[in-house]
Amino acid sequence: MKIWHQSMADFGRLETYGAAIKKHSSQVCEEDTEVAVKGMPPKNYIVGIAAQGDASIDDRMTTGDMLGSPYIYHMGFRRIIDHALEAERDGYDAFVIGSFSEPFLRELRATVSIPVVSVGEANFLLACSYGKLQAHIANVPEVARIVTDHVHEYRLTDRVAGVYAVGPEMDEHLMQQMWNEPGEIIERFTAIAHEAIRAGADVIIPVEGVLSELLYLNGVKRIGKAPVFDSFGMAWKYAELLVSLKKKMQLEVGREWEYRRPTKRQLALFRQSIGVQI
Repeated sequence: MKIWHQSMADFGRLETYGAAIKKHSSQVCEEDTEVAVKGMPPKNYIVGIAAQGDASIDDRMTTGDMLGSPYIYHMGFRRIIDHALEAERDGYDAFVIGSFSEPFLRELRATVSIPVVSVGEANFLLACSYGKLQAHIANVPEVARIVTDHVHEYRLTDRVAGVYAVGPEMDEHLMQQMWNEPGEIIERFTAIAHEAIRAGADVIIPVEGVLSELLYLNGVKRIGKAPVFDSFGMAWKYAELLVSLKKKMQLEVGREWEYRRPTKRQLALFRQSIGVQI
């Protein structure tokens, strides 16, 4: 089985993080599963929050700025659809969106026939089998707000004890700098998790990749009696399940409404008419 894991990160700037994901997949997936971890093109317009005080930074933005701007978010991530088409063409069995912001999830499922897995959706749904109430702990408030919106979209409001953020400064750049000394991040995450557990949470979900990878690498699997999900691991296992269901039971997404798809000839004619090729 071949899974394309599409990260939203620029691994040229987050090299340590990218290497960790690749190693991680080999530890949790089945022996015959290969996970190809793909990054996005260089984001030279992005800087870490800590660097914004530098006068030489000019007009570059933080990841939070990008996530908060619908236009820049759309333009920055829209190529993910072509990546999914490439994955399907190259024989991959599933496509994983490696971000809780889950860009273009609906469009992707309406474009390709291979299973498309969102890290966020997979964790939200699987958490329902491990507890009545789940809590989501993001790295920064901007991501926490996105997750809050998704909770409402998935009709899971009654299954969520709370959505939290570790801190406004804890973007991926700072967390990678703290990679070898993550004590402060783990302490803050643990404190918030205890707060969520007191509010009734049965399951804790770390939100966004760098935070989840740090916790996984440092063996944070439970806090109190509440399991702490391995966010990427859960998504890969979910992808394996969906691929198996497709192969064994010919099960695919519904095409009548939400994921309606044009025929191959219709799609080819449309792409030709707007000058897009793949």
